[in-house]
Amino acid sequence: MNFSCKFPYSKTRLIYPICFLVFFSLLLCIISAAPLRAQVSKPFIIKFATVAPEGSTWIKQMRKIALQIKHKSKGRLLFRIYAGGVAGDEPEVLNKIRFGQLQCAAFSGVGFGKILPEVRVLDLPFLFNSYGEVDKVLRTLWPYFFQRFKEKGFILLSWAEVGNVYVFSKKPIRRAKDFKRSRPWSWAGDPIAKETFHALGVSPVSLPVTDVTTALATGMVDTVYAPPLGLLALQWQPYVKYMNRLPFAHSTGALLLTMRLWDRLPRDLKDLLSSEFRKNLATLNLELRRQNQEAIKVLENQGITIIPAASGVALKEFEEIRRRVASVLCGKIYPPSLLNRVYEIIGKK
Repeated sequence: MNFSCKFPYSKTRLIYPICFLVFFSLLLCIISAAPLRAQVSKPFIIKFATVAPEGSTWIKQMRKIALQIKHKSKGRLLFRIYAGGVAGDEPEVLNKIRFGQLQCAAFSGVGFGKILPEVRVLDLPFLFNSYGEVDKVLRTLWPYFFQRFKEKGFILLSWAEVGNVYVFSKKPIRRAKDFKRSRPWSWAGDPIAKETFHALGVSPVSLPVTDVTTALATGMVDTVYAPPLGLLALQWQPYVKYMNRLPFAHSTGALLLTMRLWDRLPRDLKDLLSSEFRKNLATLNLELRRQNQEAIKVLENQGITIIPAASGVALKEFEEIRRRVASVLCGKIYPPSLLNRVYEIIGKK
């Protein structure tokens, strides 16, 4: 009788601990699963920087691409865009990338030349005679440069054209010898520009691009080089009076993403990034070329005198400058084989 009275009580004592253990186990599963779900749904954020000014055609297109990628990735891939040099000049942006503060940037030759110096062969002065030559070289050498950037820890998402660069000055520059009476600006850390001006017989004033406006206003420099659209965007045109129509160089840009982030992305997001940027930036390049032509007309309407491109003896003088600069930098910045390959593609010597 005593046994039958105690049995229900003993059974009850067993049920409560079992129920508690089951409940506690379920609670642990829910708590441990929550961070996992958050991790899966957390978007990849790419912090992107460029010196291109806010409101420029380049930034408008970049924001359009970012929205397309956000939509097509269903919010899994987002961009934070730092325009107008707010993240610093290109060398500073590169340092921030290396410290993990940024993951992506649009670089001109000055920036990507610090990652892969040999690519600066594309920025040699007076190298290209037409955009057709530019496109042919970039298309042909894409696999080579893609692999070389990858070896340096970056993915080449797309060429990001800056465009044909022209010389703008306070005094007319028609011949190579005219540079000797100028005070030209040279982008700090740019060996191509520095060597070009030395070949022209003048010592440039090296400054970050963000300091050029002040230098022009104070008279520290009186000669600059830029795409016409870039000159207007940077508001340098009030300080110059002449533009030489002969392209000083073609400034090739590149959109680079760190391998650290690239390796974390799922395959579908990698494919999305690559396809969207190559497609949209190819369209942007064509639009920028058109707008640069329009910008020349705007500059002319604002009172800047357009000096016709050099021809005959004057053109041969500039071509000789290119050969001298290419020779001096060959073996220092790029291998002779790469220079010869570029010359072979466009039929130059």
